[in-house]
Amino acid sequence: MSTPKLISAGECRILVVADIRGEISKLNDLASEYKADIIIHTGNFGFLDSHSVEEIHESYLRHIVEFCPLLPESLILEISKLSKVNGHAVEHLSNEHENLRKLLRNHSLSELGDFIRGDKTLQVPVYTIYGMCEDSLVINKFRYQIYKVPNLHIIDDTAVSLVDLPGGHRLLLAGIGGSLSYHKLFHQGSPVNFEDIIGEGRQMQDIEGFGRLLPISGDPGNIWITVLQFGKLIETLMEFSLRDPKVYADAIKIFVTHQSPAREPLLEHLAIFFKMDYTISNSLHFRYSSSYNELSISPSFESFKMKFNECRHKFAVIWKNVQPKFEKLLFALDNREMIDCTQLALQVFDKIPISSRGAEEIIPLQLKHHTADSDGPTDADGNPGATRPARQRELNAIIRQLNDLYYISFQNSWHFNICDLACGHLILDFKDGHVSMQSVSKGFDFSYRVLESGENDKTSKNDKNDASGSNIDEDSTNSTQRNASPTTTGSPGHLRRTRRPFGHGTSSRAGRGGRGRGGRASGRSRGSYRRD
Repeated sequence: MSTPKLISAGECRILVVADIRGEISKLNDLASEYKADIIIHTGNFGFLDSHSVEEIHESYLRHIVEFCPLLPESLILEISKLSKVNGHAVEHLSNEHENLRKLLRNHSLSELGDFIRGDKTLQVPVYTIYGMCEDSLVINKFRYQIYKVPNLHIIDDTAVSLVDLPGGHRLLLAGIGGSLSYHKLFHQGSPVNFEDIIGEGRQMQDIEGFGRLLPISGDPGNIWITVLQFGKLIETLMEFSLRDPKVYADAIKIFVTHQSPAREPLLEHLAIFFKMDYTISNSLHFRYSSSYNELSISPSFESFKMKFNECRHKFAVIWKNVQPKFEKLLFALDNREMIDCTQLALQVFDKIPISSRGAEEIIPLQLKHHTADSDGPTDADGNPGATRPARQRELNAIIRQLNDLYYISFQNSWHFNICDLACGHLILDFKDGHVSMQSVSKGFDFSYRVLESGENDKTSKNDKNDASGSNIDEDSTNSTQRNASPTTTGSPGHLRRTRRPFGHGTSSRAGRGGRGRGGRASGRSRGSYRRD
């Protein structure tokens, strides 16, 4: 848990942004401009260092480069020449003489190194999760305290952050970063060499709490969530709620994730389970931030629960397929912390409410070989912790009231889905016990419609002038007009080609702002259709 930050003024102004992508010093400018006391950031922070370009696979590196605000336009154009579109596929043209890493050799993808060295500082506390497009080695160096930046607090499965607000209130920030892919929930990713994390000459035993820490999952440039991390997050929140039950109950609780909990029921289930008041997440590069609760978008409470029913079934089918091999590997490691976290995650997700409409087989989520004496956290000597019985009682108490918690969340929990920083931001103001909201967005750019209309009028006028000055036979002209097919240009309800897909702004880099998180285009710059 991070040390509580005291806000001594009469109100607290919270700036919420997404996708800073390495331009970290801009956070200071934004804090000054909007008089922010703290900043919450929802991923793709720019956890990259000088070694990241060599470590990250080129396919991930291309995605990072495409959205990086620190690279000059001329370099982006050079990089674009290293690939070409061939039908529906993209062909990469890199070779040993000309390749992406060579072009990036003298360029930085993130300002993080300046902040680690102390050349630059954060002026206000920044609370961030990591996104999907980060260097896992760099994040692990923060996790094991090799890298440190004053005023930077990473929200992850191991930490809960508290902010003291005016009037005795407290803000509790919890969450987890990375993408959520069901087929990767039981896949740790690239092997971790602890020497790469802590460096030569240091021992893991020198790091405080090393026995309870697990490296984050993923590959360099591609971070995802695993069941182990879910279990660690659950353990962290339960330990905090047991240690300070009144603080936890009274706090204004915000759950911060990279992907939207409303789209990913496993994340939303945790937000419900731990009674979160708000969720804050990244959008899919949308041009507006979204603010909603489930009651406003779901036709009924039963339909709301159906998505959880489907997600539990999907999770359980994967677990059934991987369980024998996964358990064999897990117990062979003989790591009590990993076993406990896995069992805890399975136990919590096993209690996802099952809708009466669901006809699928109910597959139990549990470890076959997990014994009661191994359940629970351990102390410094590796013995079962004293909090195990209390934690189990707390779990049972939450499970008994889970259906009520779902209904309360359905009506009262609020979700904020944040647009990219290039498009806007969100401000939460805390004053006199109230949390007010201001959303700022550049929005869609419709100027192309006026430009198109002007060009069409000009073309039509020129056509009329050409027709009046010609000596075309009138009967021939009338015959041509009678045989001509009717035009659809400008007719309501008809499809016609546009130069730019609906809602795309004036970004100078092709595809920026119109691409999904995985790098696939969500709109095409040529050949798109829309309805007028």
